[in-house]
Amino acid sequence: MPGSLNLEYIFVQAYQTVSSVSIDVTSLPAWGLVLIQIVAVAGVVTAVLLLVATVYVHIRTLQVEHAGFHALEAAYHAAHGHAPSHAKNPRWEGVSQLASSPNESDWRRAILEADSMLATLLTEHGYMGESLGEQLKNANPLQFTTLDIAWEAHRMRNAVAHMGDAFPLSERDVRATIDQYRRVFEEFDYI
Repeated sequence: MPGSLNLEYIFVQAYQTVSSVSIDVTSLPAWGLVLIQIVAVAGVVTAVLLLVATVYVHIRTLQVEHAGFHALEAAYHAAHGHAPSHAKNPRWEGVSQLASSPNESDWRRAILEADSMLATLLTEHGYMGESLGEQLKNANPLQFTTLDIAWEAHRMRNAVAHMGDAFPLSERDVRATIDQYRRVFEEFDYI
C-alpha cells in the first residue's frame, strides 16, 4: 500500500528547483510546514470547486444558447408575418393520407414527400448544405434535438429511393418512418 502524500517534500523540491537554493526541512519552523499544508489543501479544494463551477457554467450556457436560438427564430417569424406556428401544413396532410393508403407505392411516395418537406424545412431555417444529408451533417444537435431521428428517417428514404421496389417496405416501417418525420416537424412547429 502506498504511503501518504508528503507535501513538504514536494514544496521543498519545487522551491529548490526554481530558486536553486538548498533548504533543510528540519530548519523550518513547525508552523511553517503546517501553513504550507493548509495552503496546499486549500488550493486543491479551490481547484475542484472551480472545475465544478466551470462545468456548470458551460452546461448552463449551452442551455441558454439553445433556448435563445428558438426564441430568436420565433421572433423572426412573428416579425415577418409568417403563419401561426401551429398552422396545419397541407403537404403533411398529403403525406399522412399517402401513408394511410393500403398501397405500397403510396407508402413510398409518402416517405419521399416527407423527406422533401424536411429538406424544405431545413433550408427555410438556414441550415447549410448542397443536399439534405449535408444539411443534417452541419446541424447543431443543441439546436436540433431530433437530429438523430431525422437521420434515421432520411436513411429509410435513401433505401426507398435508391433500391426502389427491391427494398421490402412493411406497413410498420412506414408508420415508424412517418412518425420520425412527424417528431422532427413538431420540434420546428412545421406541422
